[in-house]
Amino acid sequence: MNSGWKFKLVSLVTTLVYQIDPASAGINYRHLQERGVVPTTTKSCPIRCIDFPNTVCGGTWQTCIPSCTGDSIPTFTPPPCMTTTSTTSCPLLCVDNFSTNSCGIAGGTCFPHCPGQPITIPPLPPCPSTTTTAPRTTTSKCPTVCLDFMTNSCGGLWGTCVQHCPGKPFPSPTPPPCTSTRRSLSPPNTNCNLICVDNFTPDSCGNAGGTCFPHCPGQPITEPPLPSCTSTPATTSSCPTLCLDFMTNSCGGLWGTCLQHCPGQPFPNPTPPPCTTSSRATITTTSKKTASTTTSKPNCSAIARGETPYYLDQFKHQGLWHLNSSYPVYRNVKCWGAKGDGVTDDTEAIIRALTEGKTCKGSNCQNSYIPPSLIYFPKGDYIIGKTLPIYRNTQILGNPRQKPTIRANGKNFAGSAMFETKVKENIGSGAGDFITLKSIILIGEAVPPERDFAGIRWNAGYASGLYQVETVMGSGKATKHRGIVVSNTPHIWMSDVSANRGEIGIDLSVQSGTLRNVAVLDSRSIGIRITSSYSLTLKNLFLYNTPIGIDASKTNPGPPVSQAVNSLVVVEGEIISAKVFIRTARGGSSTYPNGAGSIVIERFTVAAGIPVVQRDNGVNIYHPSPVNTYRYITLWAQGRRYTPPTYEVATMQNPITNPKSSQPRLRVGQEKGVYYDKHQPSPAYESFKPNDFISLRSQGIKGDGISDDTAKIQRAFNLAASTNRPIFVDYGIYIVTRTLLIHPGTRIVGEVWPKFLAAGSYFSNVKNPHPVLQIGKPGQTGRVEIQDILVTAKAGSAGAISFQWNLKGPDLSNDVGGMWSCHSVIGAQPFSGLEAAQCSHGARPLSKCTGGFMHLHITRHASNIYLENNYYAAAAYQSIQPSPSGPLDVYVGRGVLIDGSPGGIWLYSIASQNSVLYQYQIQNSADIFASSLESTNPSFQPNPMAPTPFGVINTTLSDPNFATICKAHTGAAYAKCAKAFGLRIINSDNVVIYSTSLLSGQNNFAPNCPGGHFNCQLVMVSVEKQARSPVNKLVSIYGFTVRGARYALLMDGKIIIDSQKNAGTSLALPVVAWFLVGGVLPS
Repeated sequence: MNSGWKFKLVSLVTTLVYQIDPASAGINYRHLQERGVVPTTTKSCPIRCIDFPNTVCGGTWQTCIPSCTGDSIPTFTPPPCMTTTSTTSCPLLCVDNFSTNSCGIAGGTCFPHCPGQPITIPPLPPCPSTTTTAPRTTTSKCPTVCLDFMTNSCGGLWGTCVQHCPGKPFPSPTPPPCTSTRRSLSPPNTNCNLICVDNFTPDSCGNAGGTCFPHCPGQPITEPPLPSCTSTPATTSSCPTLCLDFMTNSCGGLWGTCLQHCPGQPFPNPTPPPCTTSSRATITTTSKKTASTTTSKPNCSAIARGETPYYLDQFKHQGLWHLNSSYPVYRNVKCWGAKGDGVTDDTEAIIRALTEGKTCKGSNCQNSYIPPSLIYFPKGDYIIGKTLPIYRNTQILGNPRQKPTIRANGKNFAGSAMFETKVKENIGSGAGDFITLKSIILIGEAVPPERDFAGIRWNAGYASGLYQVETVMGSGKATKHRGIVVSNTPHIWMSDVSANRGEIGIDLSVQSGTLRNVAVLDSRSIGIRITSSYSLTLKNLFLYNTPIGIDASKTNPGPPVSQAVNSLVVVEGEIISAKVFIRTARGGSSTYPNGAGSIVIERFTVAAGIPVVQRDNGVNIYHPSPVNTYRYITLWAQGRRYTPPTYEVATMQNPITNPKSSQPRLRVGQEKGVYYDKHQPSPAYESFKPNDFISLRSQGIKGDGISDDTAKIQRAFNLAASTNRPIFVDYGIYIVTRTLLIHPGTRIVGEVWPKFLAAGSYFSNVKNPHPVLQIGKPGQTGRVEIQDILVTAKAGSAGAISFQWNLKGPDLSNDVGGMWSCHSVIGAQPFSGLEAAQCSHGARPLSKCTGGFMHLHITRHASNIYLENNYYAAAAYQSIQPSPSGPLDVYVGRGVLIDGSPGGIWLYSIASQNSVLYQYQIQNSADIFASSLESTNPSFQPNPMAPTPFGVINTTLSDPNFATICKAHTGAAYAKCAKAFGLRIINSDNVVIYSTSLLSGQNNFAPNCPGGHFNCQLVMVSVEKQARSPVNKLVSIYGFTVRGARYALLMDGKIIIDSQKNAGTSLALPVVAWFLVGGVLPS
């Protein structure tokens, strides 16, 4: 068993145990005692209380033990509650009333403490000069008061206990000096802190009171009203006083009380006080409701108690929406009225944050764009009672340091999912959906299990994704819950997703995409169900305790009967405790289409007794021996195979030998076993503070879509490089009239995909193209990280290259750079002049609707680059309200060109659409890895035919010469030939691709192509000049899927794969399990 997966199993199962029974935010010491959390020793020492803020649920939990001076504090197991497995941050620990200092004052402090580590108490604060009091055990008539959660000059939290006589002013103790053991917190925006006052004036019953409330520095501390009498204290004067802090009443208020407790006696369970405005530590919100173009005015208070702050929520956010300067791009849900206290119904507040100002009603919104919004969830437990809608141009982000929980509120929940994307356009609109959901935990277990209910219903496509999302659904034999339901979408990207319980963990109906680092646990029936797909890659998959790991057996009724799942590639991972790994409809005496039902399994561990592949009728297809132990599947496939030297088709269903299995430049880990991937780096910036970043708008850069921002942006980039500070690109539309140089070492974070808009004569010459963003100069080395930005261009920018990468990156031992969720969309953008009014199909002047030379150019100088979930497209429609535009003709010459790179290029879930000459071209390069390479060819072709309007053939870049390629054809046959290639590979070695979805579905925007589904164009993929001696250069494609081309693949002009001979499915797709070009490596 792979040791890395063994670790993952332990951590995931541990997490699941915590999820099954989340603890209440309120504290019940009897409940804790029953669980063995609170010791019941009778040792006669003073009581020591330890407060543990809950890092996810929002409340805190405590334990109190008798402890004498000098005793060490044991490590306790917390009560069950939702936790994360992250080790990047530690919760805050508070210790009150421990060893006294030289003044006789009992101390208290708060400090970070990582679970499992010994608890080391920081030094006590110095003696306050204004206090001459005794410890809590004093016989003085004045009771002792503890002040908690005060902030010293460097942001550290601290507290102390002093005597306070009723009616007298509270003392002002001197804070301790700054030490490395104090947690550093930036002051809240309101400059007020939350403090707790314990053990103040006894009420009529003799009970000492306590409460928590906001307190601003410099203001006097006013005693809040005491709660009503709740219990009678013990009468034995020898019993020490016990303070209970951080308890939560029915309305979410924090409260505490002090009473005597004798060692060995049961812990009391006092009744909380009624809800009062003075006893609550809450966030107030003011809102002014106006027309749909105006939104609520944010009004936030301090960071929640126990929350580890995240830099993004501490910025002065200055995102600018060009149609409304007061529109708030950034929205903390607590500023919109959400409490996140585990008690309050936050539905309407969250919906207001998600939707206010996003959609418009009436005639005044005709042809308007949907504005961007970044929705932030601080740590908390948010209760919702109906579905939360997500519209286009929305990023939803939880605090990655302490993930927030969103919880469905029981049987009266209105809706079929907790989150649901609202994307109405048809698949493949060519403009992208731009929706992200990240760092959120969803708990739907309270909804009745017999309901068809999901954590997420997702139909967002390109430029969208799910990251670090966890779902916990209802369990039991009757459950119909599903964790994540993906339907009617052209493209899916999931990363670091966990689906727990329910009937089905993840349900997929999608054209193509990648699921990376996905865990599915305890599903009642199926871990992952695929009901429709062109091609999918599942990488680094973990399945635990589910009868069927992956169900890909869906068929469509005939005649003829066909399979809905065309191609599935599973690379790396493990399955434990299941009845079958993959169920398929292919195999045996099946007469299903030749190409459909293809499966590739590589480097996957299957536990004992689990059949690897099984027919839907229960017959095992692949169940290797010995069955009573773990099996490691090196490489196995079913489908149709094309291999050298003859490239004759062969139908196969057996293990295969990878001709170049090591690929050392592309793999990492033990024995170079795992393909390299790199998570989006924004969580790696979590320890940064807001002033660590350089904000573009704080540098006086306008981003208004009108002003030329080029020079000021370049100065900001230069400053970032010279000071090693990351760039924060506030949302806006930044006019760029010359190339912006991004230096080695630069880190760029965008706010909801701000736009760099290329404009002017500098980018107009197709014979002399220039990059908009140039990553490094030729010959430079270093790492650059860019995330969440978009490049676009104005009409007439025929010479604009959106991204040009020249930088030689560090090798894998030093971590490579790259681009995450970075996009190039030309057309259908504000201020572009490439919109429906100028470029509707068939009514356009060609030169005025030309918007780009190329989306991405990786030059011969560049190496070691990681690209993830990037979208490169010429817009085919305009995503506007109230409905999308008609089809557009927007021209970009080339998609992605990897041009002479020495290698180390990783492409994860990349989509390239509607470029005139090709979507991807790899030439004179080596060591390229791709997962889910997706493309769609221009729907306007052959009106005009390629290369129009780019009449100049760039021989330096090896542009396809369609006059030569198509010279044997005339008339309609020539028009079918003169269409963009989905993929060209020229003179390149060790190109490894796991699943493609290369599509050509329309002809002059007509939904059906003349001559049928296989005749939208002549050729989709061309492989050229691969011959060498003694062994050909190698190209390996697993899960090769093409739609709409008569010939799926040519090699040096020779037909290798004839689409019609591979038989279409209901999706009219010729599918090949995998194919090879080249031969084995020399020994």
